[in-house]
This record gives sequence, C-alpha cells and structure tokens, in this order.
Amino acid sequence: MTSADTAASTSTAVRTALRLAYSRALADFGLDAIGRARFGWRDRSIGSVVERAGTRQWLRVVWSRRQWARNAWWTGNQDAAVIAGVEKPRLLDVRAWEEGPLVYRAELMSLLPGRACAPASVLARTPGVDESWWTDLERNLDALAATATDRTMLDPEIVRRRITVFFGIDLPVDQDDWVPSHGDLHWNNLHRDPFGIADWESWGLAPQGYDAAFLLGHSLAVPHVAEQVARRFRRDLETEGGIVSQLYVMTKLLTRADAGEHVGLVPAVHRHVGRLLGTRMPLRRGAPVRAT
Repeated sequence: MTSADTAASTSTAVRTALRLAYSRALADFGLDAIGRARFGWRDRSIGSVVERAGTRQWLRVVWSRRQWARNAWWTGNQDAAVIAGVEKPRLLDVRAWEEGPLVYRAELMSLLPGRACAPASVLARTPGVDESWWTDLERNLDALAATATDRTMLDPEIVRRRITVFFGIDLPVDQDDWVPSHGDLHWNNLHRDPFGIADWESWGLAPQGYDAAFLLGHSLAVPHVAEQVARRFRRDLETEGGIVSQLYVMTKLLTRADAGEHVGLVPAVHRHVGRLLGTRMPLRRGAPVRAT
C-alpha cells in the first residue's frame, strides 16, 4: 500500500468513527440533524446545525487520543463561558465518552447567527465587511483581552525556537505581558450580518497582538485587506509582542504550506517577513540555534 493509500484509508476510518460518534451524540441529546454534517480541519471534528423542540443549535463532536484530552484546547469552548462582552456561541450541554484509546467530546452550542466571512481560513477575495464590522471586531477583542484567565494557548519556548529556526533570529519571548486571545482568528471563524466569532477551542493567553497577527497572516493574499488589518491594529502589531506574534504566525503558515495547505500564500508570507525584519529593529539578532 502506498503512503497516499495509507493516508486515504486512515482518513476514511477516522471519518467513519466520527460519523458514528456524531450519531450517538444526536441520540444522547435528543436532536434532529439539519442538513449535512461537515468535517473540521484535518478531520479532528464533525458538526452540523441541529434542532430540538423547534430551536436550532450547533452540535460539534471532536475526538482525541486519551493522553491528549487533558490539554486546555479540550475544554476551550466550555471555559469560554467566563468571557463577557464578546459575540460568540454559548455552550449548552456537553457529553464525553471513551472508546478504546480514543476519547470523544460532544458539545451542544447555541447557533451563531450570520455567516462566515470566507469559506476557508485564508482570505481569497474581499470579505465585504463594513466599518461597523471592523468596529465590532475591535470592541470584541478589547473585551476578550480584559478577561481574567490562566489558560495558556502557546508555549513561549516553542514560539522562540520556531522563530529562530525559520528566520535565524533569537528573540526574547516574555510571557509576563501576554493577554487573552482567541488563538485561531481567521476569516472562516469570523461572522458577518451580524458580527460574531466562532470556535473558541484554542483561546487563552498569547503575546500582545497575536489575534491581529493571525488575521493579518490569513489576509496576505488580498493585500488591501492585510493593509487594513495592519493599520487598524498597528498599536498592538508594532509592540515587541506584536512582532513576535507576526513572526510566529508566519512559521505556522509556512509549516502548513509545507503540508500542502494554501501553498500559494508562501510568496506573500516571505515578502511580509522581509518587510518586518527590514523595518522592525527592536529585534535582538543572534546566532541561529539548532532545532530540538
């Protein structure tokens, strides 16, 4: 069997298991599925609109190996209940069960109104959002940053090492001034008509400007939108944390491109890094270190 065949069979097995888990969750919650269930990124989850007693909601089922199900991302949507002043789904109920070495978690959430700003995480065309949408985004991120939490979504040593390995500079990564962030702020997680932010699995403390940097990186294929993000969040992006955030986000985009995702974005990523390193000089340049 070729590696491609192996990958295909693995994906088929995962999707079959997810469909079975999804059917179990429908029965446990007493729900009717509305429309086709959709698989999440790299088949880590499955979800769809559901209905119960005439009310439409969202059901999401995620799987994990047992040893990984204790990390902060596993309870992110539940822990997000402490966040006030942000337009996001509410977790209504949750069930978890084990099957062999795997753990499943079914989360029933309120249905976020509106529609996603883009069909994919990386923007391909102008999203068509107006000034009030941008104002809502800024207001929501300010409210998020004011949330008290000890959830941490990034490892500062991994952030520092990846930037060094990719770009040959050694930057201090100070965790003391990190702020609560969404952690996955791309265009498919942002809604319009009305505004909303979906998918709170990964939220937690991150360097200042991380969400703006994430959105900027996922906007690079549409330069005038990327410029708008950079202008609106300039105060955060030009801090030391904002520079670290931008460089780290670029390493994530390049890593995913190496796996075949959004390969066309690579030239724009390199151009952005070139501009960043050529004009931002609070950076402490050092000799590259070997990755571990």
